[in-house]
Amino acid sequence: MDNNFVLAPALVTVRFDLDPVSNALQSLRMLNDLERLSGLHDWLTRTQAALSPERKSQNRMVFVAFEPLLFLPEQKLPSFPAFLDYLARLTPVELIAKQDEYLADMYTHYPEHMAQHEQGVTFRALLTDREHYVRFMTQLEELDEPEFWNAAYDLTRDPAVMQQYVVEHLRYMWETHLRAEWERQLPLLTESINAFRRIDFTDKTALEAARIVTNRDLRELLEKKLLMSNIVEFVPNPHLGPYVSVVSRSGYTNINFGVRLPRGAQSTAQSEFSRAELLIRLNALADDARLQILELLTQHDELCAQDIIEKLGVSQSTVSRHLSQLRATGYIIERRREVAKCYSLNTDRVVDTLRALTNFLSRQ
Repeated sequence: MDNNFVLAPALVTVRFDLDPVSNALQSLRMLNDLERLSGLHDWLTRTQAALSPERKSQNRMVFVAFEPLLFLPEQKLPSFPAFLDYLARLTPVELIAKQDEYLADMYTHYPEHMAQHEQGVTFRALLTDREHYVRFMTQLEELDEPEFWNAAYDLTRDPAVMQQYVVEHLRYMWETHLRAEWERQLPLLTESINAFRRIDFTDKTALEAARIVTNRDLRELLEKKLLMSNIVEFVPNPHLGPYVSVVSRSGYTNINFGVRLPRGAQSTAQSEFSRAELLIRLNALADDARLQILELLTQHDELCAQDIIEKLGVSQSTVSRHLSQLRATGYIIERRREVAKCYSLNTDRVVDTLRALTNFLSRQ
C-alpha cells in the first residue's frame, strides 16, 4: 500500500519592530502612489500638495531609479538621520556595488521575471552605454519613459552627483515634512508593537501570523514569499491605510501594515485607534463608484474585473484602483479564475464595520 505524506506548514520566527528607517522610507515612497491607490492617509495628500513639481519629480526619481541605494545595511540603524549619514558616507564604488547587488538579487530570486531580460547584466556594464541603460531599465521596471531614464542615466554615471541628489532630497523631506509627523505618530506605533508582542506566535505559520496582524487573508499575495521565509518581521506604518507592503530577501520577509491594535486589545488611546480604523473603512465607502461596485456584487455571486468595467463603463485603471481599496479594506474577496481576477462581496466585513461604528459612537 502506498503512503502519501503531506508536508506540515513550516513555523516561523515572528518579530515586531518600529524600524524607523524602513518606516520613513515607506511613507516617502507612497507619495508616488497617490494616483494609483486610493484610501491612503491624508498626511500623504497634504504633503504631496505642498511639494513643488521639482520635488515631486525628485521623489519619484529617488524611489524608482535609485531604490537600490535605499536597501538597508544588515545592522539596523537607530534613526532616519543615522541612515542619511550612512548613505552620505558610501564611496562611489559602494554605491555602484549596491546597484549591482540589486540586479544580482533580481536574477536569483525572480528568475521568471528576469528570464525575459538579458542575463548577467551589471550596472557597471549599463553605465558604459546610455542606450543600453535606457532600454534595459525601461524593460526591468516596466516604465516606458525614455526622458525619465535618460535623466536617471545622467545622474547615475556620476555616483557622487547621484549620492548628493538622493541624500539632499531625503534630508529635505525628513526635516521639512516627516520629522514632526513621525514624532506625532510614535506613541501609537509603539503601543501597536507592544500589543502585538504580547501575542504568542510560536505555533503559527507565516500566513497565520499575517492574518492575525493585518486582519486580512493574504494567501494569494504572500504565499510564495512566506513559504521561503524563516523570519517574518511586522512593522506598523502610520500612513499605509488599508494596504500592506512586502519585501522578501533570502529567508526574511518584512511586512509593513497600517498601524492598528490586535482584535480585543485594550489601549490608553483606544479611541484614537478605533477612529483611525473606522476612517480607513468608511473612506472606502465614501465614493460613488466603489458603492456601485458593492451594489453590483449584491446582485451577483461573483463578478470578474472585466464584467465590472463593462457594467460601470469606466477605464480599467479606474476600476483597478477602486477594487484595490475595497479588497484592502476587506469588503470584497478576490480569487483567480484562470487568468481573470474575480470578486465577491464579503458581507461579514460590512456587518463588522456597522457594528464597529455603532460601538464607537455609543462610547462617546
